[in-house]
Amino acid sequence: MRPTTPDIFDENRVAYDLASLANKHGLLSQHLAVHRKQRYRDKEIALINHWTGFYNAGTDMIKSKTELLRSRNEHLDLQCETEEKKAQKEAAIAKLRADAEQHNLRHDKAAYERQDLEGFAKGGHFLREDEQKLSEAQQQRQLDARWELSESLRPLQSLIELQRWRKQQRNQILKDRSLRPEEQSEDLQFVDDLYEQKHAELKVDTRIFEEQ
Repeated sequence: MRPTTPDIFDENRVAYDLASLANKHGLLSQHLAVHRKQRYRDKEIALINHWTGFYNAGTDMIKSKTELLRSRNEHLDLQCETEEKKAQKEAAIAKLRADAEQHNLRHDKAAYERQDLEGFAKGGHFLREDEQKLSEAQQQRQLDARWELSESLRPLQSLIELQRWRKQQRNQILKDRSLRPEEQSEDLQFVDDLYEQKHAELKVDTRIFEEQ
């Protein structure tokens, strides 16, 4: 049978102690009764103080853990924000480089066509050597542009960033009026191939979760 726990703050206990003290005859008996009850109350107070300290320590621990988790989440949010800004900056730089390459390509095409017109006006023929150099220069610029496009994937660490990158690159290619239809299709396919490759790499990392 479970023992009954007395309520130490019950008013009836006070009344009982006063009544028992009144029933004691003689100063010595009353003094001993008061002393005995005082020692018992001191033990109760010490026990209450012990449990109060225990609960206070537990409360402080819970508060500390809560603050730690909150600070950790804020740190992770700040880190993600910094990485996102870095990725946006690198993407902007890559876009500027691609625009510069496209501008140079259009300039070379215009210069080549102008040379052809001048050659026809003089009754000449195509300059095979210049045509070959122009073709080689165009191929080199295409390789450089694709290399920079591949490098722009390195800082991407989430599927959301990768999807945003793919959309941006495809829109840029579709808006480029200097590309022939076959060149546009080839560039779109190259972007899709890079996307699939990076997508597979991110899926391997168990820390990355795709939104459902």
